[in-house]
Amino acid sequence: MLRSRLVRTTVVLALVVIPLSLFTGRGLAVVGPEYRVLFGPIGVGAGQGARVNVYAIGNPNDLPWEFAVRIFNTRGDVVQQREFRVAPGAIGSFEINIGNPNELPIDRLGRRTLRAEIVGFNPQPDPPGRYTATFEIYSLVTGHTSILLGGPDTLPPPGIVP
Repeated sequence: MLRSRLVRTTVVLALVVIPLSLFTGRGLAVVGPEYRVLFGPIGVGAGQGARVNVYAIGNPNDLPWEFAVRIFNTRGDVVQQREFRVAPGAIGSFEINIGNPNELPIDRLGRRTLRAEIVGFNPQPDPPGRYTATFEIYSLVTGHTSILLGGPDTLPPPGIVP
């Protein structure tokens, strides 16, 4: 008795859900040529530097990617911004100036907290490639990287803008 009731309920539910799923439109993200990567927040300590790196993936014969890198402080203010171009197959870097205590205040542990936003724009109508971005914290004394955030997993699938 219980089993037949469960089977009937499942069949009725399937008969209702399947037609609804066939006739409803799928919600797709807006497709466009702009791709965004967000990093942070992260703390940069005394004796450390910070850098954003981008690598444009694609055919070297294609037009270069245009990038805008913005650095935000703990209040959400843009404290640094730089725009540059990177040809497919090349790497571009942006050294973050963390020395100004008015822009990036020092917390009680001596760190400056910031976050980064990278927006890449491919000017071609059909973007043939993508880009990856990393956010790097390194020692100013030795040059060794202590934190590296990012890579291919930081971007959505091609054609989807967050």
